[in-house]
Amino acid sequence: MAAEAPREDNVPEDRARADNVPEDKARADTSTVDDDPVEGTTPPRRNSARIVSAVVVVALVAACAWLGYLVWSDHREDELRRSAVEDATRLVVQLASYDHADVDANIEAVVADATPEFADRYREVSEGLRELLTNGQGTSTGTVTHAGVQSVDTGSAVVLVFLDQEITNVTVPEGRVDASRMVVTLVRDGNRWLLDSAELA
Repeated sequence: MAAEAPREDNVPEDRARADNVPEDKARADTSTVDDDPVEGTTPPRRNSARIVSAVVVVALVAACAWLGYLVWSDHREDELRRSAVEDATRLVVQLASYDHADVDANIEAVVADATPEFADRYREVSEGLRELLTNGQGTSTGTVTHAGVQSVDTGSAVVLVFLDQEITNVTVPEGRVDASRMVVTLVRDGNRWLLDSAELA
């Protein structure tokens, strides 16, 4: 008698379970495996976002630095203008004021705040006026009524000065006031301005 063929219901239990796995679940498992990035790599979108962020940060830093420089530059120029007007006013008053009783003190005060070139020229002129001022008992008091910067940079400045000079001497003992306008050139020396020229305008 021939042996009977094995029946279908004798298939091992594990095989039956595998055959009964839902199709959707199998697809889900395959999709999950395919979407995982390879270890040691970064998705392209994440790289692009980092590059854009870095570019934005660099641009913001550059913009802030430029704005800071502009503010500093404006402040620096304002400070140079202010100090040029103040020093020009003081130097012109010093130049226009003298007393026959102490001519040397007047000369040295001007020379101390002048460039070497102007100091030499001023000494030469003053020597010729010394005897005239002494004999004529001349005195002068200078007052600056207005001063404004014509041009300025970190090394030099030109200031327009309006000067009133009250003069007395043996000829006009009651005194008189002479008004003049002067173009004053200053040279920067460290933290101060030096007188380089003063010419009537």
